[in-house]
Amino acid sequence: MTKKTYIITIDDRGRIVIPKQARNDLGITTNSQLMMVSDSEVKEMKISPIGLKGEGNLIKLKITMKDIPGALAKLATLFGDLKLSMMYSEAVIVEKDKTAVWTVISESPESPLEDLENILKEKGNAIKVEFLPLE
Repeated sequence: MTKKTYIITIDDRGRIVIPKQARNDLGITTNSQLMMVSDSEVKEMKISPIGLKGEGNLIKLKITMKDIPGALAKLATLFGDLKLSMMYSEAVIVEKDKTAVWTVISESPESPLEDLENILKEKGNAIKVEFLPLE
C-alpha cells in the first residue's frame, strides 16, 4: 500500500470525517477504535487504527513503578516474554528517584488479567497495576 495525503476539515463540534478511501485502505469500519497521539510542542497529531482484526483484544494498563534505572526495561521485557505486542507506551516520572508511571496499550493475554497483574508485580517489581478503559 502507498502513502496518501488528505486535507480534512474540523467542524464546529471538533469532528473530522475520515475519507472513505482511507477507511477502506486501513480496514476502518463503524465502531473501529482509533488512537490519537498529539504533540503540542511540534503541533502534530497522529491517528492510528487499533484493535483491527488480527491484533486481538487490547487492554490499557497504568503501571506504577520505582523510578530507578532498569525498572522500565524489566517490565517491558516481561511483555516480550509473555508474547504481548505493545501498540503504545509512554513513561512519565512522577517524583524523581521515587516513582514513575508507565501507560501501555497492549494485546490482552490469554490468561486472566489478574495473572498479568501478579507477574508484573512479582517479576517486574511494579508497585501498582491498573487496567483502564480504552478511550
